[in-house]
Amino acid sequence: MPYVITSLCTNDGACVEVCPVACIHTRPGAPQFYIDPDVCIDCEQCEIVCPVDAIFKDVDVPAEHAASIDANASFFRQNKAVVGPVAFETAWEMVDRAQAYATSIGIAVTAAVVDEAGVPIAVGRMDGAAPRTAELAVSKAYTAAAFHLATADLAAQARQPWLRSLIVAHRGRLVPAAGGLVIFDGITIIGAVGVAGGSESEQDVLCCQAAFAVLEGAH
Repeated sequence: MPYVITSLCTNDGACVEVCPVACIHTRPGAPQFYIDPDVCIDCEQCEIVCPVDAIFKDVDVPAEHAASIDANASFFRQNKAVVGPVAFETAWEMVDRAQAYATSIGIAVTAAVVDEAGVPIAVGRMDGAAPRTAELAVSKAYTAAAFHLATADLAAQARQPWLRSLIVAHRGRLVPAAGGLVIFDGITIIGAVGVAGGSESEQDVLCCQAAFAVLEGAH
């Protein structure tokens, strides 16, 4: 059951900071923030931090604010771009760029790009990269896509009961470790990139960031 932000919202933004799946958005001129019901994982963190008690589970929304349920869903229907996943050629360019950066700092990695559902589009393992890095890179990208969040940010919550339960439910595919970045087109997720193989997690992150230069060059 997703949470709903009602018209009581004062645009404080505290909810955005604590949302583990980055499903709370607004736009310039909008009167409030909105929760994407298709992404919300019912973790209640937004409700806890809201300073004006503007957030409720959809089944608990007061009658006078019932219209907010559709208002939240409508915001995302209207503002999510109808776009496809990362293009095949672009995905391989991102893999190549991540590996080029890895070479420049003297490490061997696997880089992976997945679509919005976490399905691999391109996976490349460099000579010298450990075999296990292939699965790990894909899992990092899958995790970023699933949570709409950089995996480094998720790592800080790795011991939270709700996250540990999800890790078990996903049979180990979720990896809350640095080295996965989500790819957005506006507020629409179109994929994610994951890198594994660095001797330090920061190296994996830097390789991911290098891959994003491909997208920046396309704009």
